[in-house]
Amino acid sequence: MSIPKKRLQGIKAHISPDEDSQISNVESLRLRRKHDQVPYHSPLDPLRFLLRSSMVFAEKTAVIHRQRSYTYRELSDRVRRLATVLIEAYHVKKGDRVAILCQNIPSNLESMYAIPATGGIMVPINTRLVAEEIEYMLRHSGATLLILQQEFESKITNAIKSLVKIIYVTDSDNPNQDPYETMLANCKKPKLWDEMPLLNDENAVFSINYTSGSTGRPKGVMASYRGVYLNALGMVIQGALSTNTVYLWTVPMFHCNGWSFPWALVAVGSTQIMLNKIDYSLIWDLLIKHNITHYNGAPTVQNELCNHKKAVRLNHPHLNLQPTQVYGLTETYGPAVLGYDVAILSEYDEEEQHKRLARQGYNTIISDELRVLNKDSGLDVTANSKEIGEVCFTGNLVMLGYYNDPEETEKAFKGGVFWSGDLAVRHPDGTIEILDRSKDIIVSGGENISSIEVENVVVQLEEVMECAIVSEPDDKWGERPVAFVVLKAGKSLTADIIFDHCRKLLAGYKCPEKVIFIKELPKTSTGKT
Repeated sequence: MSIPKKRLQGIKAHISPDEDSQISNVESLRLRRKHDQVPYHSPLDPLRFLLRSSMVFAEKTAVIHRQRSYTYRELSDRVRRLATVLIEAYHVKKGDRVAILCQNIPSNLESMYAIPATGGIMVPINTRLVAEEIEYMLRHSGATLLILQQEFESKITNAIKSLVKIIYVTDSDNPNQDPYETMLANCKKPKLWDEMPLLNDENAVFSINYTSGSTGRPKGVMASYRGVYLNALGMVIQGALSTNTVYLWTVPMFHCNGWSFPWALVAVGSTQIMLNKIDYSLIWDLLIKHNITHYNGAPTVQNELCNHKKAVRLNHPHLNLQPTQVYGLTETYGPAVLGYDVAILSEYDEEEQHKRLARQGYNTIISDELRVLNKDSGLDVTANSKEIGEVCFTGNLVMLGYYNDPEETEKAFKGGVFWSGDLAVRHPDGTIEILDRSKDIIVSGGENISSIEVENVVVQLEEVMECAIVSEPDDKWGERPVAFVVLKAGKSLTADIIFDHCRKLLAGYKCPEKVIFIKELPKTSTGKT
């Protein structure tokens, strides 16, 4: 039986696509499946969002970064090229850890798809950390490769270079000046999606995200494919995201994986506006230029925007600020609790609306019921706005555990729930309101600071006998750390020396805002400060 010439050409094109052509045929937009896989189940994989959108929204703008923009078809092609380079040039395989040290730029977003496409585990790193902190995370995670924005090359010590290979990225509008762009362009035969490694288990580790703990050393929070997928869908539903959404990246992508928005936005064909650093004048320009519909940010961001000299009520009422409070932790994929919408509170007067808007709210649509438990009895507190307990989570938005730390994982999961360390009351309507933190964590500008970590740095100075770091309310950042320092007998020290010492070993936001010298620290009967 002969096969028509045109049919042969079609088969050949499918098997060996032209080197310079970008992928377009439907067949190559499929992920691999096991040959014996039942038809009614596929592992939940966030990559599927990109595959679908690159077909459904192929020519729609997916990403805008200053003068550059990419369609969904182009975004898919760039991700395939990066994944191919990771596999073929850097030999990334299933389970390998690949770290990312980048601002909110296109290559960061592409890495968040390409790394899991290889079967690798991504390790996002806070760009504000200092070399010692970065080295610890790379060493602890076992990362073998680092995707590095060249602006942060000064943080890369010889010790770090001995741990990882490095892919350099330059945040430039000129592709010829960016080694990352050259690398993608030189990938002449990007792998098809169904040539990527097969995902067998949706509960496999998707990423390791580091967060400060009460011990002072960051812990590696393991997120799963399933959790990322479901959290993204939750953000779509409760964030009212759609193909008409224009999202501004004010939240760092390294922060809880950008709250799963890298996958939520792609799932529905939204447009993402990159923002590589917080510049409130620029944000106002972008809000107006692109008709931004959504952005996320700490209260500090809202305060700065509303009080900026460019602040203005926008022409389209639906584009003006309509705040929704969210609460969560790295261990819960970011936001796992949502507050009220303003419209729902319209029956209350303005003062009561503000009170209720300040509450953390309810569990999200895809997680189990939010609970506030008595730490000693393990029983739910009474919803009377008075009895205090610890916020606990169960369900799809709870981490797999802490990487290489079974002891801390067991402690966090005691009694079959995740203990957040945050103290709260429950109101009769079911909402929760956080009052304090049981751990010594200071939240400054949306970033967690471990008081013990800062204390350990201060006491390295030989003149220091003791140090206690406490939180002080701050109108701009919410909270800032203050150091109470006791000097050794006969020793002297200035606050400036302590500031300089801390800046060498800690990220800037972790450094004490003030230093107060005292004769002794108040202690409990057991000697605890």
